[in-house]
Amino acid sequence: MRFLSSAYDKFTERSLSYCRNILERTQWIEKEELEKLQMRKLKALLRHAYENVPYYHRILRNNGFRPTDFNRLEDMQKIPILKRSSLRLKPEELLTQNLGKGQLVACATSGTTATPLRFYLRKAEIPWHVAAELRGYGWGGYRPGDKYVHVRRVRPGDVLTRPLQRLNRLVLRCKLLNTLNLSEKTLGSFSLTLQKFKPDYVLGAAGSTNILATFLLQNGTRRIRPRGVFTYGQQLLPHYRRAIEKAFNCRVYDCYGSTEVPQIASQCGSHKGHHVADENVLVEIEKDGEAAAPGEEGKVLITSLNGYATPFIRYDIGDTGRILRDECSCGRKLSLFSPIGREYEYFVHSDGTFTFFRDVQTVFEDLPIKDFQIVQQRYDEILIKIVPKQGYKQVHTDFILKNINLRIAEIANVRVELVDSLAFTGFGKLRHFFSKIQTKYT
Repeated sequence: MRFLSSAYDKFTERSLSYCRNILERTQWIEKEELEKLQMRKLKALLRHAYENVPYYHRILRNNGFRPTDFNRLEDMQKIPILKRSSLRLKPEELLTQNLGKGQLVACATSGTTATPLRFYLRKAEIPWHVAAELRGYGWGGYRPGDKYVHVRRVRPGDVLTRPLQRLNRLVLRCKLLNTLNLSEKTLGSFSLTLQKFKPDYVLGAAGSTNILATFLLQNGTRRIRPRGVFTYGQQLLPHYRRAIEKAFNCRVYDCYGSTEVPQIASQCGSHKGHHVADENVLVEIEKDGEAAAPGEEGKVLITSLNGYATPFIRYDIGDTGRILRDECSCGRKLSLFSPIGREYEYFVHSDGTFTFFRDVQTVFEDLPIKDFQIVQQRYDEILIKIVPKQGYKQVHTDFILKNINLRIAEIANVRVELVDSLAFTGFGKLRHFFSKIQTKYT
């Protein structure tokens, strides 16, 4: 492990070992010390943003807020929320003015829900993200040097196709399973690769990994026995977790993050929630314009404490979630967080209002289906696409219509359509809720 970390540092000119050692220690310190660490980082970040980032200088000044006014975590609520629209309209205003191009890395989101966002990361912050990622994987037993497969979609020209990244995978003993053109033939090839490679771990987008696991179960392939599976990229639905754990005969550890702010939170072996990487990120939950109480669901706001290039301060990531009250039995004092779903999971009324969906996926949990997608075709029509498993019957369609209608009968007529597959976007993601009606919010 030490050799690989040192090799990584030399190979990338990053201080991964230094960051990893700090995070391994700080995960055990008391909550009060973690909050003091966050305060120090927040004060420095706000001062930097005010002095060097045009967007933040303007909005903080217009709201009568100065960095010197920040004295406690609750003062974050005085800072306006950063919306994705601000990033799209004037991205140059969110770029720091005091860092040279040699210190920056250009990035973009996958664009699965809208036009890709373009922004920058500071090279110096990347090892902190990688260290948090490795720490999270370590909670599932992974150590650098263990073999793993990565299940995800990679388009031609993607950064992962570049020679440097291929060399990086070779050094890290990683084999890529590209789900770009997913089919029965592709899945069969994946199965053979897994049996030959014998990975210690599987890493993959939740939706794609579930499809692979379902294929393995249906084809009686039980010889693939990794020590753990790490998922990311979209909500890990209960039936996803069950299929993956059954197929690979090991536990699943879910991770939460985004392209803009990587590795926000990860599950440990206790599986009581996702531990927030408090040293790198501040997670706030807002409801009705105010801070939500512990355990209360609301809008997820993210502040990247090391993000000085394009600062993400109180960034509306587009998800809902809750901060959990309890401490984890593992002994770590890191915040416990429970991601719930995407905020764009809503349907549009003809008068411009919205109906949000909560826990609709529970209707599908115990049914013989591979996956589902709910699509609003028009204001008065909702289509539920079902990819059935063997044993699916009309009685299951009747059950879906009855129970879905309890939730959305006032919105539109509902019908069910059986399909062979569903279209995935970006990184193996599947949008379970999708409205074809465009609004200024979509």
